[in-house]
Formats: sequence, structure tokens, C-alpha cells
Amino acid sequence: MKAHCDVLIQGAGIAGLTLAIALEQRGYKVKLVERADGLTEVGAGIWMAANPMQVFSQLGFAEKIIEAGWAVKVLRLQDWKYGNIQTTNMSRIAEQYGFETIALHRGVLQRLLFEQLEAESVRFGCEVKSVTQTGDQVLASLSDGSSCAAAILVGADGFNSHMRLMAGLGGVKRYSGSSSYRAIARGAHLLPAEAEHEAYEIWAKGCRVGFSKINPADYYWYMTFDAPAGEASSASEIRTHAERLFRTYFPQWIGLLENTRTQDILRTDISDMKPLPRWSSGRIGLIGDAAHATTPNLGQGGAMAVEDALVLADAFKKRGLNEAAWKHFEHVRRKKVDWTVSTSWFIGKICHLGNPLFRTLRNIALKKTPDRITQKQVRRIYSLDPTSDNDLGEPIQWR
Repeated sequence: MKAHCDVLIQGAGIAGLTLAIALEQRGYKVKLVERADGLTEVGAGIWMAANPMQVFSQLGFAEKIIEAGWAVKVLRLQDWKYGNIQTTNMSRIAEQYGFETIALHRGVLQRLLFEQLEAESVRFGCEVKSVTQTGDQVLASLSDGSSCAAAILVGADGFNSHMRLMAGLGGVKRYSGSSSYRAIARGAHLLPAEAEHEAYEIWAKGCRVGFSKINPADYYWYMTFDAPAGEASSASEIRTHAERLFRTYFPQWIGLLENTRTQDILRTDISDMKPLPRWSSGRIGLIGDAAHATTPNLGQGGAMAVEDALVLADAFKKRGLNEAAWKHFEHVRRKKVDWTVSTSWFIGKICHLGNPLFRTLRNIALKKTPDRITQKQVRRIYSLDPTSDNDLGEPIQWR
């Protein structure tokens, strides 16, 4: 049986769901397919900064995100030995851009996005198996034996995108040299009442830890550390290693681990993707991590996906469901995305410095960063105005 729609989307993550919402609001018929059997609560936390919150506001449900999460009003960057390096007042950012950063469980965010869609728009346990472009449409064969004809096919299927391969767009992954643990500490009591809306990231030798509350009872925390790519660890080995790092460098925050179930700690290598020459091929294109996977050091992976969704939906509305819209989308998004990927990679390198002298010099440089430089960085990250990209400068070159 062949179905018809305006836009077929592969992937029901943050990028795909947000795009589907934006397209439905603009009157398009959307079908979204997801290989998983349903939404899942597996995962950890995510920070939605002022830029994606502005998108959610334009789509009409920012207040639901705020109610489901926890506002981060202050971000404290610290050195494990010497204390504060930088303090960022997120409420000041809210004065400029309307929102503080909202921390919440990734599964909660995904559920909220799903609830904004027509129920029949999403099909779980299904994925695109093959595609053929003919004239003004894309014909997709699906894994359930059906097919779908659409004007546009969007790959929103993440870092390991199958759609990227089907479209012949390539993709070279790069391992950062660091792996990570992510988890939820349930019922933890760590910060005093006056500091409960603060988030922390503490840098140490070859590792770091970061955390914030995501609701009145629970904390999201992550730990990164230098490690070989693809290193396998059992659940007990992960906990033992995390405990050693906590006790060595972050003993004040050992309560994060003590309130976390061993089976809930996720290990993920930290990688990104070399910028693709192009994000689309004909009527097939990519958004989010499928197009421009980044390391998490700026906390902007999900944010970039949300921004993509709004810009692409507007491009289709202005240019039509065609190749020209894909080219316009990439033209608008490319500079900010490339800057974000390269800057995040650079931050990942400086936060794990092993040499104590270099760490000291780094800390001094960060403490003495002029406010005008900080404000320029804030504008680069949080502004949705594409003209603000004009002062981004060239991204750091790949090595």
C-alpha cells in the first residue's frame, strides 16, 4: 500500500519531532517514521538553552517545557583545585533572549514534543529501507512492507544516520579522545536551597564532572574522561571507575553517584563529524546530528537540531517543497553550525589539559576574559537572527 504526504521524516528524536510540529503548524501533511518500537525513558538529562526555548515559544509550547523541567539561573565553571573560573548569570541572558536554560530528562522532552503532534503522524517500529527520486517526488520503501511518496524526505536519524548513507552524503566521524558517563541521581540532596537553580561544571586532570537539578527531586550529571575509542566496560567497572574519579577529583559531589543506580549509568564515547560538503541531495536532506553532529561541550547539540527544524520549516513555506528550499536552509544555518562544532571541539581539548602549568594559564585567561568578548559569545550562541552570524569569524580549522 502506498501512502502520500508532503514531508516524510526518518527519526523521532528532538530534530524530527520538532520539525514535524513546525511543518504541521504550517499546514503540511507529515509522516514521521521511527525504527524504535516507541518512546522510551532510557537516557539522561539535557539542557535546553535560550535559543531552543525561543523556538519552542514560537511553536507555542515553551511554557510546557518550563513546567516539566528546572530553570538554571547560574552556571559555575570551576577548577577542581582552585575553585571558580567563570560564573555565568543565566537570568541576565533571559533578560536579553527571554529564557533561562531549562534542564530536564531527555525522555520527558521527547514525550512533550510527541504530544504536540497528531497521533497518526508518527509510526513506530518502522524505517525507510530504500529511496528513489523521480521528478517532483521521493518514493520510499518502508520496513513494514508499505511505501510512501513524498515531496521531501528528511533524515533526522542522528549521528549514525542511515539516511545520510542512502543519500550519498558521506560523513567522517572523529573521536575526541574522551568518553563519558551520564545518569540521573534520584532523590539526591546536594545543593542548599538558595543554590538549587545553579549548574556546575568542574574541570580536573583529564576529566570533568557537570550537573544540575532537572526537577525538585533529581539531578542530571555527566562525567567525561580520557579513554581509548570503543573501550568496553561492564556496569560494575563503570561504577568503580566513576567512583575513583569522584573520590580523587570531585569528593564534594560523590552524592551524585551514591544516588544513582549502577544500571542507569550510560557510557558514550564523545565524537563529532567532519563538516559535510552538503546537507542534501535533490529532495533528500538532513537535519540535526545527521547533518552536523557535535561534541557536547557547548551544550548545543539538541539546540542546533531545534533551530534547524524551525529554519527548514520556514524555508519550505517560503521556497516551496523543493531543492531550492534545502539550499536556502543550508545557506542560513551553515556558518553558525560550523562555528558551534569547531568551538565545542576546542573547548573539549582545553578542559582536559593534563599539564598543571597549562591549566593555570587557561584558568587565568578565562577569568580575565573581557565582558565584551563574553557578550559576543552569548550573542553567537543564543541569537536566532541569522545576521548575527556575520561576526562569528572563521571556524577553527580541522586537524
